[in-house]
Amino acid sequence: MSEYRLEKVEEDIVLFLNDGVVLEGVVFLSPLAYGHSGRQTLLELLLEVERFLPVRDREGQVRLINRQSITHVRYVPGEDEEHSAFGKQAGVRLVFFGGEALEGTVTLDIPEEKLRIKDYLNMAPTFFALDSGHAHYIINSHHTHQAIPL
Repeated sequence: MSEYRLEKVEEDIVLFLNDGVVLEGVVFLSPLAYGHSGRQTLLELLLEVERFLPVRDREGQVRLINRQSITHVRYVPGEDEEHSAFGKQAGVRLVFFGGEALEGTVTLDIPEEKLRIKDYLNMAPTFFALDSGHAHYIINSHHTHQAIPL
C-alpha cells in the first residue's frame, strides 16, 4: 500500500437499478469526510461528481455502476449518521417509474419559510435520504414520478 493512499471503509448496500436489477454489495467510503468530522456518508458518496460508482458484489467482482441508473439504495446507517439529521421530519410516499413505492420520512433541512415536501424535493440534490423505519434509503429523485405527502 502507498503511504499516500487512505484505506477505505466498506459499507454493505443493496442497489436498485432502473432496469429492475437488484445488486447486493459493498461500496467504499472515505474514513475522513470533507465537510465535517468523521467518515464520509453514503449520501456524500452518491453525490460525488464522478459518473461511475465502484461496487464490489457478493461474489467479489468489482463493478462500475453508472450513478444515473441507480433508483435507490438500501443501507444500515452508521452510528454517527443515525442522529445527525437536523430539521423538520415529514412523511412522504415516493412512487418510482417502474411502479415500486416507498414510504418514510425525509428531513426538511431547508429554510423555515419553505418547509413543505414540494419545496424540499425541488431544492434537494439528485440523491436524498428516506427513513422508512425498518430500512434506510438514498433515493435518486430523477427516478421518482410521484411524491405524496403523508
